[in-house]
Amino acid sequence: MSDAILDAREKRASLLSMMLSKGYDAVLSIRANIPGHQKNTPEAYIIVRYFEYFLREKIGFIHHERLEGEDGPYVFAAVETDEIKVLKQKLVQIEDELPLGRLVDLDVWTIEGSLSRSDLGIKPRKCYLCDRDAHFCVRNRKHALDDVLAFIKHTVKAHLIMDMQQMAKDAMMRELNLEDKFGLVTPTNSGSHHDMTYDLMIQAQDVILPYLAKLFELGGSGLEHYRLMDLGRPIGVEAENAMFEVTHGVNCYKGLIFILGLVMLSSGYILSHHHDFNHLFLTIQLLAKPLLDDFEKRPISFGEKAYHEHQIMGARGEAALGLPSVHHALRIMDQRPLTDDLLREILQLLIRSTDDTVLLKRAGSFEKYLAVKKKIALLDVHDLVAVRQFTQEAIDEKISFGGSADLLIATLFMHELQKHYF
Repeated sequence: MSDAILDAREKRASLLSMMLSKGYDAVLSIRANIPGHQKNTPEAYIIVRYFEYFLREKIGFIHHERLEGEDGPYVFAAVETDEIKVLKQKLVQIEDELPLGRLVDLDVWTIEGSLSRSDLGIKPRKCYLCDRDAHFCVRNRKHALDDVLAFIKHTVKAHLIMDMQQMAKDAMMRELNLEDKFGLVTPTNSGSHHDMTYDLMIQAQDVILPYLAKLFELGGSGLEHYRLMDLGRPIGVEAENAMFEVTHGVNCYKGLIFILGLVMLSSGYILSHHHDFNHLFLTIQLLAKPLLDDFEKRPISFGEKAYHEHQIMGARGEAALGLPSVHHALRIMDQRPLTDDLLREILQLLIRSTDDTVLLKRAGSFEKYLAVKKKIALLDVHDLVAVRQFTQEAIDEKISFGGSADLLIATLFMHELQKHYF
């Protein structure tokens, strides 16, 4: 065993001892169960960060510390409990029943030491690749290391794809379910969109989710970022075609496919490379910057014409800058409870701070576009009477803030992504 690993274990033991000396009822340890000498794999960080989030939500932490070293990433979390054995049983259940739980070691420590499965009369853990005792297979080297690592990669990838789809779905539904939002579709009103309904939006969501998952998978495939956009664009086109087929030509989420697809692509990339969360914005910027070349061609789409006439770049410009408005919105979202009031405030911020070609098209003129943006900038979004009055005006004048709604969904998704894995 290397000196670096021994040093990492000593630091870990010292931190655990220090936390236990503070009189906490118990300290949980979270460690990825990765064989071999390389413990600092992207998969190890994904496993540890996810269970840090999962257990904080499920059990609650008084205090927690992260530790990194040659022995891999660790988390120690102090908890309150009168039932140490019951807590250990819950952790064993998580290890045994969640697909990703097989890859994590969740231990309970008290001043007397750790509580093991055998202390509770629970059978030892099974091997990843067969039905035998895991310790037996490790001790007797029953499986090739490459086969075990391949299983870990496959399990983590399957978990991530499922989790990304769920977070995307939750973000879309949170935006869709928000009432009184300036003429956008809600559960009770089609708003300014006479061709859309709440149920149609949900149908469109469900059909595009698998394509968003494909973009995430592509981002994590190991390809360099300069190749990802060329390979991702056809997936986005497939998603659009599938959406139009189910909606009979109604454009429910074309802009979202672009924005959230780009976020998915970048998320896969940074997670597979173990980059920090802020690297997500840099990756989005790198991926989207070549899209500005579209503005150098003869304008065909409304967005391209908007640039040539008014220098408005819309979603492409926002993405090429690394989604600065979303970055700002996330800082606000991270500091306050996620209420409907806050979501309206963030939607207002996104409308004010971004160029929305959907709004420009609906406004009919650049002057009207600027007037609408000024009016919403002055709106007190915490005054529901004023919000409902403005919403009705937007409906009457067929004004839409669809581009900003897409950015709100992206913000909600990235908010959860950060909590789960960073």
